[in-house]
Amino acid sequence: MLKLALLEMRKHQFARFFGYAAIANVGILLFLLMIGLVDWGAEDYAFKTFPLSFMLIDTFSRATFIIFAGALLSKLVISEYKNKMMNVMFTYPIKRHKIIAAKLIIVFLFTFFMIMFTNLLMGAILLATDHFYHFIPSELTGNEALQLLIKYTISSLSAAAMALIPLLFGMRKHSTTTTMVSSIFLVLVVCSGVNGPSVSINSIIVIPLTLGAIGLWIASLSMVRLETKDVN
Repeated sequence: MLKLALLEMRKHQFARFFGYAAIANVGILLFLLMIGLVDWGAEDYAFKTFPLSFMLIDTFSRATFIIFAGALLSKLVISEYKNKMMNVMFTYPIKRHKIIAAKLIIVFLFTFFMIMFTNLLMGAILLATDHFYHFIPSELTGNEALQLLIKYTISSLSAAAMALIPLLFGMRKHSTTTTMVSSIFLVLVVCSGVNGPSVSINSIIVIPLTLGAIGLWIASLSMVRLETKDVN
């Protein structure tokens, strides 16, 4: 499976996607900086506390890389069905479900690690900036930092799993457009807020866990259907 995943990454010149992810990180940083400057002095300042600050960072990270995952699904899976390349791959002496599994593992791991990396990077920048300018009145204790790390690790895992949900819609007519629209719609649902900016849909733990389970179920379903509808 590892060899298949590495071959897929080489075939699609996967290194360039890390470059795109770096550009996305710069965009996230600029958005956070803009929010911090425009919102400065407001009663509901977005960076009023560390938990609020990290929730905002995680929201931007998940939104960006769930959509990014939709683009990867379109490139690695949907497009290859559409241009019949997948039919050629299925003639190889490799079990069909392993070919799809390798592609989905790449999408899952890339999404998880990029969300985690972005959370840690933006969090480090936030802490460094606050060290010099002290715009967050509270202090981040070691215990709070550990709790936030565990919380957002779980959040990243669930986001990476739910990012596979658009595969269900994209596979119906092998449409890359449908896949991308589904990813954007998913972001609008899971990254929205309730009761103002201090509470996010993602903070209701049952929702991201349920959506993550659905994403994994869809991934397994796509492999089960290989022998029937999807290869016709």
